[in-house]
Amino acid sequence: MSIVLAKLGISLICILLVGIVLFKKDALTKWLENKSVNIMLAAGWALFRLAPFILIYLIAGLEPTSDVNGFWDEGSKASLGQIVYRDFWSPYSPLYPYSLGAFLKIWYHPKMIVLTMAIMDGVALWASYHFFRPFQSRGIFLFKSLLYYLLPGGLVLCIIGAQEDVWMWLFVILAYLVRERTLRVEWYALVLALGLLMTKAIFVLILVPLFILEKHKLRLVIPMAIVGVISLAILYPLVGWEFTQPLDEAKTLRAPNIPAIINPWFFNHIGVGEKFWNWIGLVISVGLACLAALRLQKADFRVMLSRVWIVLYATMMIVQQSAYSNYIFLFLIPLVFYVIDWKSPIQVTLLLIFNVLCVVHPSYWWRLGMPCYMTPFDTFASLELFVDYAMQVCIVLLTGYFIWVAFPKREAALYHSKS
Repeated sequence: MSIVLAKLGISLICILLVGIVLFKKDALTKWLENKSVNIMLAAGWALFRLAPFILIYLIAGLEPTSDVNGFWDEGSKASLGQIVYRDFWSPYSPLYPYSLGAFLKIWYHPKMIVLTMAIMDGVALWASYHFFRPFQSRGIFLFKSLLYYLLPGGLVLCIIGAQEDVWMWLFVILAYLVRERTLRVEWYALVLALGLLMTKAIFVLILVPLFILEKHKLRLVIPMAIVGVISLAILYPLVGWEFTQPLDEAKTLRAPNIPAIINPWFFNHIGVGEKFWNWIGLVISVGLACLAALRLQKADFRVMLSRVWIVLYATMMIVQQSAYSNYIFLFLIPLVFYVIDWKSPIQVTLLLIFNVLCVVHPSYWWRLGMPCYMTPFDTFASLELFVDYAMQVCIVLLTGYFIWVAFPKREAALYHSKS
């Protein structure tokens, strides 16, 4: 449990620093207003991403663990020219291992995987400035960037957990920025297609609400279809049907999620592990996202995407039985920069608790042997199991709360359509 205590300790230090930053909000925002965004983001990245990496992995000499081992297996083999899905197993999209392999050409070591995730996190934050710029002053954005750098959900999951989920947010906003710059739906579609090939299968879910709102549907679909046909034409002769390996992730039972926490109260009679739960989760998450998108169809695209993204992937995090709390890293940027009201003590407090729980729980659950509770008595079988189940319930409830905060109310949707 040493890694659990380490993550908890780092998280608490982060929370303390966030509290200090919030206390100095006005002074910091005013000071940052005239600073260079590129310089300040780079300085923040060096201080809160690169420095922890150097301290943990180079000075202390610790070795990466957990998901890094899997990423190293994929990336190292891809860097040697092996074929994804045929020569090595991968739960990710076909180009993901090769993107890791490209970084490993610089430094052939598992620690490079962690540094890669830190670099991509910094790029995602930089791109987010250009995405949110019309809605926030320079000082406010940089202030929120400081908070993002300090939140455990970003710092710990990036540097210790080496999670890649933020890549998905990066590609979807890059697609919009390319469209804004070129005024071409086709380039927008191609970047979205690249995002699907570079990240993971669940990226395809955001394409549903985007398609519904798109006025030029054929111009969106045709380039993506061409990319899809070319990809299949390359993959199928090489690997056959093994390119469906990422779909196997849906069969993996994880926690916390709604099926996991209600299962013991139905004495394991709800069919946890069955495929129909995956379909139920898919319908709920995509359905809510589409409803949110329709309510914001007259709003600015950035407003719509920020809220729909959170609704979609936060809902998926608690309704899909293969999801787990690391997915907070997937929607943390739009949550921090657009949805959270940093003047609300309730929202801020719950966000901080949410971050700590999402960071600590995966490691705690894993080291307990990934328990699946069959009866109510199982949740009280030991103090450790009770703590685990309590954390699961809290994460599910807090995720539901932030889905509610992000979901566009009718009044808000009307306001955005007029503004």
